[in-house]
Amino acid sequence: MHFFRLLNGITFWELPQIYKKQMNALIIANGILPSKKTINNLKRAADIIICADGGANGARKNALKPDIILGDFDSITPATKKYFVNVPQILIENQNSTDLEKAICFCIVKKIPSVAIIGVIGDRIDHSTGSLGCFKKFGHLIEITIVDTVGVLTQIHKYVKLKTKKGEKISLIPLERCTGVTTKNLKYNLNNDALELGVREGISNEATSSPVSISVKKGTLLLYRFHSTT
Repeated sequence: MHFFRLLNGITFWELPQIYKKQMNALIIANGILPSKKTINNLKRAADIIICADGGANGARKNALKPDIILGDFDSITPATKKYFVNVPQILIENQNSTDLEKAICFCIVKKIPSVAIIGVIGDRIDHSTGSLGCFKKFGHLIEITIVDTVGVLTQIHKYVKLKTKKGEKISLIPLERCTGVTTKNLKYNLNNDALELGVREGISNEATSSPVSISVKKGTLLLYRFHSTT
């Protein structure tokens, strides 16, 4: 399967079978983390916490104990490795995939249906762009949610209906040419239109009433919604 090819033959089946089925995972990457309130909400909803390499540094700072740490270990500090000495640490020296991709592949192999990811946005645009590419690589195998300091990013699989507030900002981000995009109850509605980076994007649209519906016939289309301020 795709994730085995991506990891160049590395398999996780040999790891301890300590994970139950139908779990929800929280992956902590080595970027800027959201507020403690957001982190705590995600922690409560997660059955397993996975740190992607240097994400363990952020976990330590936020008093989070992961269930597993994995990656090529070029970002985790010696102090953090020592601090989490009792946490399974899996070294994967594969340079054909990022640490975040390794963590997502772990979840796929373990048949975890959904994962929330924090810490994917940092000071390097190449890392941030690569993280968005995970939707295209793995979105058909696992439900991915990326949470940053401002909002929540998900993938639209054909159709979605959203409970919204009037005036709520909603952005549509096409990772490739997305065709057959139709929306309802947005200020700037689309009717079987195409969205494509550098051609036409769907940034900062606005809900006029609830519910908002969005459909796409072809392409990887992402939905970005801002955290509630109430």
